[in-house]
Amino acid sequence: MNEKVLVTGAGGFIGSHLTNRLASLGKEVIAIDVKPCPPQLKSEKIYYQLLDIRNYNHIKELLKDVKIVYHLASVHLEVHAGEEEFEDVNVRAVKDLVTASAEAGVQRFIHTSSVGIYGDVKNPPADENSPVNPVIPYDRTKLAGEQAALQTADKTGLNLIVLRPAWVYGSGCPRTLKLLRTIKKGRFFYIGKGVNFRHPLYIDDMVEAFLLASSAPPTFAGKSYIIAGPQYMTLREMVDTFAKALGAPKPKMAVPKSLGFCLGFAAELIFGIIRSEPPFSRRSLGFFEHANAFDITAAKLDLGFIPKIDLEEGLRRTLNDKSWLSVSL
Repeated sequence: MNEKVLVTGAGGFIGSHLTNRLASLGKEVIAIDVKPCPPQLKSEKIYYQLLDIRNYNHIKELLKDVKIVYHLASVHLEVHAGEEEFEDVNVRAVKDLVTASAEAGVQRFIHTSSVGIYGDVKNPPADENSPVNPVIPYDRTKLAGEQAALQTADKTGLNLIVLRPAWVYGSGCPRTLKLLRTIKKGRFFYIGKGVNFRHPLYIDDMVEAFLLASSAPPTFAGKSYIIAGPQYMTLREMVDTFAKALGAPKPKMAVPKSLGFCLGFAAELIFGIIRSEPPFSRRSLGFFEHANAFDITAAKLDLGFIPKIDLEEGLRRTLNDKSWLSVSL
């Protein structure tokens, strides 16, 4: 029999890439998401389930004979989600999923956290032992969810590894597409000076990190690893690289951070009335002001993770994916 694995959040950007890669390796993949199955996941090796991870009884049924769980599902980009929903999905459901996995005899559980738990890195680059300072509800609950996963795994004896991805980009990513479009159309502007660090990570390198974590020796169970790209850079350097890949002018316009906060607050109010996601929000400010630079030595030494794709190559691959960019930028 082919090895059976389960992926939560399989309909999302990272989840869909991971699911396809697992299917290509001959795995029998149970894919779970609250969104309908995206077209790119139509495969006879993928069993897609429209399911909320809070449906504990159904999850327990699906875990039968599963060897590896890749947990990516979370409340993430939903600007209008309340604190209770973040807690319910990103913390309580995580604890339940880890418990159910242990009871089902799962051999390895890969929990997806976030480098957002560090907030604005004060002494970059940060490593796994750097102080955490989550600011927004998503980051706070990702930290709490990571802690709940580790504590529950320790109590139940489940072999669990935590991955903390940096800023993942590539084809299928709504944030990547949004950035490409605004730069291409000359609508991108900086909030502040654009000198904060960003640490881009191409999607294929992220997927490779999942595979390495799933086959890592049992001695690394209970550990957390930062996963980031080959190098970090200032936001201006990153945006200029995007502009070069597009053949577009480098963005120059900048507004003060105070004005950016007001714009974000206004957008949240206006789009909240029509129950739609705003094009910009106060959460977006972290992109322009937080230092995101990381040391991935631990992942290199323990997991053998070495990111191979720099930003220029990653953008070339992203822009060459015509199926994804069927809609004009």
